[in-house]
Amino acid sequence: MNQNNTEYRIMPNENNFKPQKKWEQTSTGYYIVPTSELDVKGVNNDGKNKPNLKALGMTIVRCRCPDCSDSRKHKEEHCVRLDLATGMGKCYNCGFRFIISSKLGDYNKKRGFQKKYTLPDTSKLTPLDGVAIDYLLKRKIQPQTASKVGVRSAMRVFSGCSLERSCLAFTYCEGSKVVNIQYKSTSKDFSFENGCELIPWNIDAALGQDSLIITEGMMDALALMECGFDNVISVPNGAESEVRCFDRFRYSHLDHIRTFYLAGDMDEPGEKLREKLAIYFGEARCRIVEWRVEEDMTKDANEMLMNHGVDAVLQCINHSQPCPIIGVETVDDYRERAKQIWEHGIEPGKTVGWGDFDSHIQFELGRSVIIVGEPNTGKSTFADDLILNLALQHGWKAALYSPEMFPPERHIDRLATTIAGRKFRKELITTERGVDYHKPQIPERMADRILDWLSQNIFFVTENSGRTIHKLLHRAEQLQMRYGIKQLLLDPFNYIQLPEGAKSDTMKIGDILAEIELFAHRTGLLVFVIVHPAKLQKGEKIESLYNASGSAEFRNRADYGLVLVNDDEHNPSNTLHRLKIIVDKVRDDAMGHKGVCYLSFDARNYRHGIVQPIYSNGSVVKLNMLDISSHCWLDQAEQIEIF
Repeated sequence: MNQNNTEYRIMPNENNFKPQKKWEQTSTGYYIVPTSELDVKGVNNDGKNKPNLKALGMTIVRCRCPDCSDSRKHKEEHCVRLDLATGMGKCYNCGFRFIISSKLGDYNKKRGFQKKYTLPDTSKLTPLDGVAIDYLLKRKIQPQTASKVGVRSAMRVFSGCSLERSCLAFTYCEGSKVVNIQYKSTSKDFSFENGCELIPWNIDAALGQDSLIITEGMMDALALMECGFDNVISVPNGAESEVRCFDRFRYSHLDHIRTFYLAGDMDEPGEKLREKLAIYFGEARCRIVEWRVEEDMTKDANEMLMNHGVDAVLQCINHSQPCPIIGVETVDDYRERAKQIWEHGIEPGKTVGWGDFDSHIQFELGRSVIIVGEPNTGKSTFADDLILNLALQHGWKAALYSPEMFPPERHIDRLATTIAGRKFRKELITTERGVDYHKPQIPERMADRILDWLSQNIFFVTENSGRTIHKLLHRAEQLQMRYGIKQLLLDPFNYIQLPEGAKSDTMKIGDILAEIELFAHRTGLLVFVIVHPAKLQKGEKIESLYNASGSAEFRNRADYGLVLVNDDEHNPSNTLHRLKIIVDKVRDDAMGHKGVCYLSFDARNYRHGIVQPIYSNGSVVKLNMLDISSHCWLDQAEQIEIF
């Protein structure tokens, strides 16, 4: 019962419209009006008793209502909005919804196949009762507003209760037909009719409009109507609604709309709904409505109306912002960083203290490093040493996917040996003439320090089933979010499962590398990828990333491309190995340059060292291999921190 004892005149329901004249109808419930019956504002007849619509040069026009204008007091009022592109029109006086006969063929052809659904029983719907009126008034919505767009009352049994309750009945109409009903109790329980089509609520409000407001629920749509908007529809089932519910109405109702105002809820599901709608209708046609006034934010349109009134709702609509176009950015998005480059230059990348190698390569985050090499050149050991140096010197924690380094504890042994500078053992035992000699190697305190550091800075990615790139990158991103890793190693590439499908392996490899590249850019991780070489012919040498097994995309996609070649045949040392590094690709001058450099390698501690080139007349005449330190890196790091 209405607590205010106020009598309300319930407006006629335009969805139960009965025409004054006899008209044929489409199967979807729109009346068919001969073109000769149109009286369009500003248009003269073409001499054949038909209005010359082409001469108008407009899409949305106003005209007299073919059904009600002759019986109205204001007979000359142009109360219909008509879309000349589709021939669909709606009278905003009586609710007459029609299509002009000359466009009927296009309508039947372009609206596509329509599945047959059950139509709901409307015989038990009643005018809004006291319960419904009280509920609407509490939500600052006048009963006349709701009644005009087909909101009725009904008795309904909802889940969890065996008794019928009075509820609101929202009729979903297309033309003159009710195609579905949502029943909603005052405690927000709701249900639909079974077997009926689920279409956008109040979809015919789009007819003859050039802008349209889309809400997440019917109460929000009613709130906007209360504020004077008649171009409002709602998705049929809240944030979970599928955008395909609009498919059947693209040609007839929606393609001509210039601006969509996406006015969903201000929560995460509402944000996801806005994203879906923006992609569906095209971001360029969409504006985002935020329910925010100064510092106060409300959940939705109805709450804004209740808390702040009509002016606040209007302000939110008027201050809507253009929807960002996904995948498109402007200079302003990068202005601050561009000004930093203008003022300070490009920040140099990170180096690892390897002499001539550092002059060729300076590592930046958000890049990919492709490493290929001859068999037995120590590609994995090189990558481990490089990653450890970046982690120790620059704080770049790392995740390692190295399935060939099995079991993990042996991989840890190699990493610990590199950090310690000597074999990661408590003691070394040598036997001479049948006598065992015990030499202390790594004290337990040092062993624990090394393992502690590794535990805090190095993480292992394991994947025993379905080694897809999606799973591996997902694990790396989770490690980044929890532990702040900066580096990722994928060693080797051929352990990554190629996606299924009809594409060639070369194309599949290209897709994976593209995904790695985009992942690196998005997350800011430095991603190392170790690649085995293609099978070489006798006497053939590896010279570039094009020798990688599987695809030329390894070179095309790389930001840094390194080729490792064993150079021991020219190495005079008996204790150190020499490695030739061909820097085959550097994407940007600020990241280094192409060329050839050399590193030494000590197999006793898996460390690489400086090889100093000696030049004469611009040519390298000698390579000096400097000693590789055997001191523990953690001790050196502490000294650096102290001083």
